[in-house]
Amino acid sequence: MDTEQKLNILAESSRFDLACACKYKHEPGRIRGPEGRWIYPASLPSGRKVFLLKTLQSNACENDCSYCPFNRAQNIQRCTLAPEQLARTFMQLFDANRVGGLFLSSGVNGNADTTMARMIATVELLRKRYHFRGYIHLKIIPGADALAIEQAIRLATRVSVNIEAPSAERLSQLSRRKRFHQDIIGAMSTIKRCLDENNGGGSQTTQFVVGAAGESDREIVRATERLYQKFDMGRVYFSAYQEFSAAPVTRVSSRGLLFDDLYENAAPESAPGFIREHRLYQVDFLLRKYKFSREDIYFDDNGNLSLESDPKMVWARLHPEFFPVDVNRADYEQLLRVPGIGPIGAKRIVRDRRQGRIRTLKDLSSLGVRARVAGEYLALPVS
Repeated sequence: MDTEQKLNILAESSRFDLACACKYKHEPGRIRGPEGRWIYPASLPSGRKVFLLKTLQSNACENDCSYCPFNRAQNIQRCTLAPEQLARTFMQLFDANRVGGLFLSSGVNGNADTTMARMIATVELLRKRYHFRGYIHLKIIPGADALAIEQAIRLATRVSVNIEAPSAERLSQLSRRKRFHQDIIGAMSTIKRCLDENNGGGSQTTQFVVGAAGESDREIVRATERLYQKFDMGRVYFSAYQEFSAAPVTRVSSRGLLFDDLYENAAPESAPGFIREHRLYQVDFLLRKYKFSREDIYFDDNGNLSLESDPKMVWARLHPEFFPVDVNRADYEQLLRVPGIGPIGAKRIVRDRRQGRIRTLKDLSSLGVRARVAGEYLALPVS
C-alpha cells in the first residue's frame, strides 16, 4: 500500500478510540473531512477550537483487549506508517488548510517502547524538521518507559493514557496483558510528575470505555472524581462500548484495586450505550463546572444513572425544599442548581440584575437560559 492508502485505513480505525457522541447542538463535533477522514475538535486554553486529524500510527497490536476491534485476535488488514510518511502527509494537509493539529495514537506494534519511539519520532519530525508549532495530542502507550513519557510531554501539547475501566478487577475481565497499576496508573503518575516539574505546562486526559466490563455508573463516577483529585486531569472522557465481531478473550481474575471501594458485584442493566455515555458527561460537567459533589449524584439500585432524566433534573426533583429560587436574590451557586441554567447563564443573571430586575422568562431567554425549563424552579417578580 502507498502512504495515502495506509492513512485512509489508520485514520478510519482511530474512530473507535473516542466516540465523541456527546455534544450540544451549538458545539462542533466529529466530522468527515474532504478526503473522508475523521476530523475532531479540540479546545485550546484561549477557548479557540482547532480541528485535528486523528489517526493511528499502526493498527497492528500485540494486546488482547476484548473491547478493541484491532486486538491481536482479529483478522483484519494491518498497516503501519513510518514517521516520515505520517509527518510529511500531515504537513501537506496542514498546508492545504484541511486540519489544524494532530491526534496521534497507535496499536502496540512490537512492544510499548518501540511503539512510543515510532510515535515520538513522528512528532519530533513535525516539531524540528517541519517547524510545526500547533496542537498535538499524543497517546501514551500503557507500560511505556518513563523517559519516553518525559520526551512525549516535551513535544506534545497534551498527552493521555486511557484507563479504560474503573479498577484493576474490571480491566482484568477485558485483557490478560494490560496491568492496571503498573502500566496505566504508573504512566499517569509519571505524567503528573513531569507536568508539575514543567510548572503546569501541558495537561493530561484519560478515557473510559463504558459498558465493556460490566461496571456500574457509580464505579465510573467515583473513579473519575479520584482521577481529578489524584492526577489533576484536564478532562476525563467516556466512550460507549461499540459492539463488534470479536474472537473470545479468556477473562482472567486478578486482585488489587486502585480504589478498593469501587468494585461492585452487580452488573448494570443493559442500556443504550450512547445515552449512558451522555449521562456520564453530564455528571462530569456537574462535578467540574456546576459546584456539585459526588453526593449530589443519584444512582438506581444497580448503581446506574437514570436514562430518562439528566442528573441535574433528578437532583432538583429530589430536593423540592430548595425551590423556588429567587432569580433576583440567589447567589451564583444557587442559580447553578436550577435546571436550565448553566455557568454562562448564571454569570449573566448576576451581572445584568445589577442594572435592573429580571422580571420575565423573556428576560432570561435573552441571557442564554433555557427559560421554559428554568421557569418551573424560579421565583420571578409579580407583575
